[in-house]
Amino acid sequence: MKSIITLVFVLLSGVLAICAAQQEGLPSDLREVVLHDAACTKVADMPEKDPTVATVPIRAAGRDVGTIVEVQGACHCQNTNCDALVYLRSGEGYRLALHEKYASLHPMKIVKQGMPSLTGQFEISSLKMETTIYDWNGKAYKPSMCATVIKTKKVPSITQHPCKAPLQ
Repeated sequence: MKSIITLVFVLLSGVLAICAAQQEGLPSDLREVVLHDAACTKVADMPEKDPTVATVPIRAAGRDVGTIVEVQGACHCQNTNCDALVYLRSGEGYRLALHEKYASLHPMKIVKQGMPSLTGQFEISSLKMETTIYDWNGKAYKPSMCATVIKTKKVPSITQHPCKAPLQ
């Protein structure tokens, strides 16, 4: 289940102000962290229209352990690949565990060290994408398997290759 929130960016006297227009499905303690991490850093990056934020819960052992937040907007996307942030519960709040650009990022049914693995797809073209699987190592999500997928008329071509280090 995805939840949508609209962020409103306003520039007042050189100060970037961020307001949330809809908060349904996004916990209030996570909202503040997302607003900080999703802010456009340069005035030139200001979006032409308000970005949207979709959330996907991360569940393990029947409980919510985190949230995937996908931010879509002018300064957050490169073609169909947009900011994808993974927040994990940490005490009473959340901590950023992963920040990449993907066309999609979702939890998998595979669980390693108590946390579900994640799969991210970076779209290169309508026929080609890079897929990365992230496994939890007890402290962080790390890429464990990477492949190039090329769609063909029948069966896609999948070529596994070494993973690049995350942007963080």
